Amino acid sequence: MIIIPGSKSQKLAKNVSELLGWQLSRTEAKSFPDGEKYVRIHSDVENEDAIIIQTQNTQEAIIESILLCQALKEEKAKSITLVVPYLAYARQDKKFNKGEPVSIIAFAKIYSQFCDRIVTINPHETHIEQFFEIPFIYGNAVPKIAESVKEELNNPVVLSPDKGAIELAKEASKIIGCEYDYLEKVRYSPTEVNIAPKNLDVNGRDVLIVDDIISTGGTMATAISMLKEQGANKVIASCVHPVLINDALNKLYNGGANKVIGTDSYASEVSFVSVDTIIVDVLKDLFLK
Repeated sequence: MIIIPGSKSQKLAKNVSELLGWQLSRTEAKSFPDGEKYVRIHSDVENEDAIIIQTQNTQEAIIESILLCQALKEEKAKSITLVVPYLAYARQDKKFNKGEPVSIIAFAKIYSQFCDRIVTINPHETHIEQFFEIPFIYGNAVPKIAESVKEELNNPVVLSPDKGAIELAKEASKIIGCEYDYLEKVRYSPTEVNIAPKNLDVNGRDVLIVDDIISTGGTMATAISMLKEQGANKVIASCVHPVLINDALNKLYNGGANKVIGTDSYASEVSFVSVDTIIVDVLKDLFLK
């Protein structure tokens, strides 16, 4: 087995290779003056099980993933596993408006032609696996996030930002050993909205909010502010993929977040939890059993 690092996941690839004791390839990636990508794998991969590790936090990273797969095919790798901790375009999983694509279908077709399996971490919706013609495997970073803050919380409660993410809160609550609930938005008028836990009281309690992605941070910041108004002591905002567009992090802190935490599936200022051991466990199941 050989680990092929993408340019956006070099440290993560190194960590995974060291934890497994597998070879780490030297991989070159650069851009031509016109913006086109160039990649080269400086290792002999013929008849090897090759594992690309490349998060897709930029458009360039997507192209690089595809080119690395093609390079491995041409060098006659035994198998190609594409590990994308953050899978781009996975949120457009259905048609919302006439004339728009279901984006993940297009990329699922591409990846299904270029690799043997795809591995990701906490996809926004798990049903997207139906669009792939290859095995679609995903790991779960929520328990590791919960474990990382467990000792910081007193009289805790875990909340998800909406009912759709309640399973994330449930998983985190098992690690912490506390109650869980989801936040419900109630609109009283065009200008008056209340966000509060559906069933639990947060007064005098520490709160961990868990989500898969935080992008703009606006709704999360509003929720944090209202939880503080409802008597919450400490509020930690957490997510697997800290996309945090523009001033999202500032919004969260100004909303009253005592801490914001995410994983290195998407590199950010708050990527304090690594998904390396999660990827290792998936790869062990694939190749060592």
